[in-house]
Amino acid sequence: MKYNKYNRRKFLTTVSACTAAGLLMNAIPFSGANAQTNSFSSDEETKNDYLFSPGLIYLNTGTLGPCSRRTIGATKKIWEHLESFPLQFYAEKFAPELAEKTRIIAASFLGCEVDELMMTRSTTDGMNAVVQGLNLKSGDRIITTNQEHEGGLSGWKYLAKYHGVIIDTINIPFEVSDTDKILESINAAITSATKLVSISHVFSSTGLRLPIAEISSLARSKNILCIVDGAQAAGSIKVNVKELGCHAYMASGHKWLMGPKGTGLLYISKDAQDKIHPMQFEDSYNTYNQSTGVGNLPGILGLGTAIEHLTRIGMDKVEQHNISLRNRLYTQLLNTNNLTIVSSPPGALASPLLSCRLPEKIESTKFSPMVLEKHKISFRAVHKQWFNGIRFSTHIFNTEKEVDKVIEIIRKELKS
Repeated sequence: MKYNKYNRRKFLTTVSACTAAGLLMNAIPFSGANAQTNSFSSDEETKNDYLFSPGLIYLNTGTLGPCSRRTIGATKKIWEHLESFPLQFYAEKFAPELAEKTRIIAASFLGCEVDELMMTRSTTDGMNAVVQGLNLKSGDRIITTNQEHEGGLSGWKYLAKYHGVIIDTINIPFEVSDTDKILESINAAITSATKLVSISHVFSSTGLRLPIAEISSLARSKNILCIVDGAQAAGSIKVNVKELGCHAYMASGHKWLMGPKGTGLLYISKDAQDKIHPMQFEDSYNTYNQSTGVGNLPGILGLGTAIEHLTRIGMDKVEQHNISLRNRLYTQLLNTNNLTIVSSPPGALASPLLSCRLPEKIESTKFSPMVLEKHKISFRAVHKQWFNGIRFSTHIFNTEKEVDKVIEIIRKELKS
């Protein structure tokens, strides 16, 4: 590709003129027959916004979310511009300034200040940054639950193995529907050596929505930290970290935000920044700083485009849509043969994740691939350390028609 000074100057002018309020995606030229605005009113338009193979019904965003055509197009365009002169674009002031636009967009999305937010590679990466940035010592205790994702536990296990930190695990029944009992269990586990509570906003096992605001309030009253794994929340339901009151919150770009893989967000509240010092953000919280090195700028800007799209639709509308489809699944699958719904009934504890238990005679890790092969329906098997079951994730590209088809197929395949 021949480097063109005029094209570079024109591109930089366009980007520099674009503010967070003016939408980052408008600064990156992308057009095409499939670049239409997403809409819930048309099944065809909604499906056509993504690159799904023909006939695929995808209820697996809780595992990996799909990038939309607009996100892929924007990412490719910026990548091509950057690679036309790598040293010029990556090494000069342009790259850091452009990267900060996504940070501004993401901070607004989560309801925090820009100087409280960092760009990461995933929820696990953000969690590990917090773990590494805490000055915990042998004998210090942390509280967590038996339903945390392995990615959210690995850092704490590392501290336990190599630094003598003690993990206190609260056992929460999978069918729990009383979050007051969870609060009571956390309160009962707190000792003078407890330094923090590490808990999910939404359990990836059952989709239970935890009362994070109440848990954060309890933690603050005991002068301990509240660290929240938001992998299954940000992008699926409305998240405002200030309203939640937690000290740290991390999310993935590759799940419900439907951004490029290898991107993520980390929030650390100002009042916890004197206690949590991630090495990679020692220089500053900026995406490009002396502690982080060169990052995935095309992916970061693609994440900004994805977040902007959710913002344009409105997270209240996104959550309402997702929950509505999830509740439709719940209601219609409730009395299905060989299936027991584990997730909470429709209400305040529900999220767009719905998990169901299968009898031992039906192996979940075989059932899910079988349904995919026969019917082109994608959902996941629940992690076996929890229970033998299946999990559905409903997002903005899913429709009532698709959900009804899934219900029909599940009933048919599980009919005794």
